[in-house]
Amino acid sequence: MLLAPPLIFVADDDAVTLELVQISLEHEGFVVRGFASVAAVQAALARETPALLMLDVRMPGESGLDALRAIKDSPNGKDLPVLMLTGDGRLDRIVQAMQLGAAGYVMKPFQGRQLADRVREALAIA
Repeated sequence: MLLAPPLIFVADDDAVTLELVQISLEHEGFVVRGFASVAAVQAALARETPALLMLDVRMPGESGLDALRAIKDSPNGKDLPVLMLTGDGRLDRIVQAMQLGAAGYVMKPFQGRQLADRVREALAIA
């Protein structure tokens, strides 16, 4: 019996980054759905639970960290692995994301293979 490939939700307001993430992960066999806002990904999470969520830290309106907090506080999101995707490498941000329950942190710019490896690590932890 073949297992369906893992579904990954990715929220990033930068269209180029979102496309690169989608292409990189789909090339590695994942199914990816992209969202340009926190509100859009939260609406999708109300309908469907992915195997993994990737959130950009800097999003217009609600930040990725605020979204992470809300997701981890919800009954459906507490066990959802979340990787933070950002160009903000400040240690305090990384620590904050991990304290809020992030499974890891992927720095921009990234290489496709590195991104896929981090996704696989996060899925193995879940």
